[in-house]
Amino acid sequence: MAEDQRSARALKRALAEVERRLREAAATVPKARAAERGRYMKPALPMRGLTVPEQRAVFRAGYSFSGLPARQQYGIWDYIWHNAGSHEAKLQPMLFLRSLPNIPAADDLEPFWALTRGWADDIHAWDMSDELSKTFSYLLEADRRRIYPQLVAWNTDRDPWKRRQSVVSLFCYAQLHRRHPPVTKVLPLIRRLLADQDYYVQKGVGWTLRETYNVYPERAHAFVLRHAGAIHPDAFSAALEKMSTAEKAAIKERRSHARRRRAPQRGRLRDASGEESAR
Repeated sequence: MAEDQRSARALKRALAEVERRLREAAATVPKARAAERGRYMKPALPMRGLTVPEQRAVFRAGYSFSGLPARQQYGIWDYIWHNAGSHEAKLQPMLFLRSLPNIPAADDLEPFWALTRGWADDIHAWDMSDELSKTFSYLLEADRRRIYPQLVAWNTDRDPWKRRQSVVSLFCYAQLHRRHPPVTKVLPLIRRLLADQDYYVQKGVGWTLRETYNVYPERAHAFVLRHAGAIHPDAFSAALEKMSTAEKAAIKERRSHARRRRAPQRGRLRDASGEESAR
């Protein structure tokens, strides 16, 4: 009991240290800049307005616990992730991940996965989501049998950030990896999210279609062409980003044709209801 209490106090001190260091670094940040970054990021937590380089500088300066072996820091950073009181404090654990090898040693893979998998339960903004996706993409490359089933589970989760993780983590950026998941493991996860109404999920769908094209251009083009009328506007531009002019033209023509076919159907549905017709 006493040991648990000492451990809890140590974790609280570590979090307080991180918040204090960030608060000191942000002391000269103009309020207007902090407000502007807040409007851009739309974070759920208060934002101090530090730029990413400024946050990296705070992390590189080190904390009182930075000299511990990496695995001994897992519990500390886990506590900070789940209890941070500011957006920047929540990103410091991401910088810790970036300081480690992209793919953990074999004997550390399970503890590292157990740590980071739990962080997906507590995502509040797209920047931390993307950083976590990068980590998961490396873990997927290292151990697809362990990681891919979790992506499948997240694909239908009620949490939109987990649905986003389920596709962005497949590649993150394909050029970062030597091995990629088979296209037969990629396209079904994307297909399930085509009708998803969450903005950040759709941005993740477009991102992943672009990266799928970078690895499997023929299959990705065929998929986008087949679903041209169903791809959400928030995903469409990114999905076509790397394609040739001719490929883009064929997809846009198919999309226009699909929309023209749907338009009369929407009109008939409105006519069938007086309430709808009056809107």
